[in-house]
Amino acid sequence: MKHKAAAVVCAAAFVAAAGAGVEAFPLGFSVGGGTGWGYYSMSELNAHIGLVAQDNALTIDELGDGVNFRVEGRIWYRRAVALACGYEHYWGETDAVESSSSLSYHAPADVLTIGIVAAVLQIPNAIDICVGVNRCWADAVYGTNELTGRRLTEYKGEDAGYEAYAEVHTNFINPIEMGLQLGYRGLRIESLYDKFGDPGLFDAGSPIEIDYSGVFLYLMAAIRIN
Repeated sequence: MKHKAAAVVCAAAFVAAAGAGVEAFPLGFSVGGGTGWGYYSMSELNAHIGLVAQDNALTIDELGDGVNFRVEGRIWYRRAVALACGYEHYWGETDAVESSSSLSYHAPADVLTIGIVAAVLQIPNAIDICVGVNRCWADAVYGTNELTGRRLTEYKGEDAGYEAYAEVHTNFINPIEMGLQLGYRGLRIESLYDKFGDPGLFDAGSPIEIDYSGVFLYLMAAIRIN
């Protein structure tokens, strides 16, 4: 439920800022999005996959990265600091390399973020360099056909984490901004449950754990009004 509360806070912030008006406060607004790549830790899951591959004489790549997508809105104060609210989706999956096997592991996640962005260097008619930090709330799904053969058995869980990043974007093609964002996230889902509410366990009896912690990179584009 924490991610729903985060969405409410974001909506309230944007409505309040819009109601205040640019006459009362030197506010600006930007809306943008991007796509990129995230590297995931997944140490517990990959250790399990390695054991399954060994027991079944299969070759299965580790689940170590995936495509990431983000949309985000920001409320800027004097183009120097902003409140940022966003949504992200992480893709992650790996399959047995052998064509005769259909063994699969999937671990997508939907994530809501709230954070602060600050401009640390502004070069007029060139670029802005910013740093930011986000609190994030994730809903993750772990699916595998390891036990069923064909149909994916799914386990769901939610947890919170953080992101810290540096960003560079253009400021000379108003109102369009293009940029690059590089950061690190710490986000681990420690408890996942099946549709009956039972906790998910690996074969060894340890809890299923999905760890998205790692470096991420986004290519971003936005429209800013201020």
